Amino acid sequence: MDKQEIISMVEELYDARKEAKEYLEYWINPDPQKELERVEKLIERQFVTPQGVNRRSPSLPAIAKIIKDFMTICFDPEKVAELLLFLVEKECDWLEVRYRRVSYRTNLQKNLREAELYIETNALESLYAIRLERLKERVEALDAYQTEHTPRRRWFRFR
Repeated sequence: MDKQEIISMVEELYDARKEAKEYLEYWINPDPQKELERVEKLIERQFVTPQGVNRRSPSLPAIAKIIKDFMTICFDPEKVAELLLFLVEKECDWLEVRYRRVSYRTNLQKNLREAELYIETNALESLYAIRLERLKERVEALDAYQTEHTPRRRWFRFR
């Protein structure tokens, strides 16, 4: 491809896909901190409405896509770790208010394990050890509350 063909291809891609537009705009002037703040707001909007009311249920596929897109754009492991921990904090905040703890608890534990694994893999324990321990304690407290307050189901035999 010659130069003009490449330019026209990039222009078409820019117009065709929102994700491509965001990616190209980021690389024109990369600012990982600004991008992290933008993505954190997107994740927060999955848990809380613009009016500040907790949502009934966050969109897990949307959250996964937001994180995946951020990880493809930003190559700074510290920013990715920040985002993963932010997600767990938002999940804890949401679960403390909502009463759907049983159905969402496994997702919270999975996200905490993923954050912990990412931090260990990228040797960021010295930066995030205290924050990670506090999050573990918070998740354990949510689990203990859930176990303590789960109503016992009675199974009836129908004749």
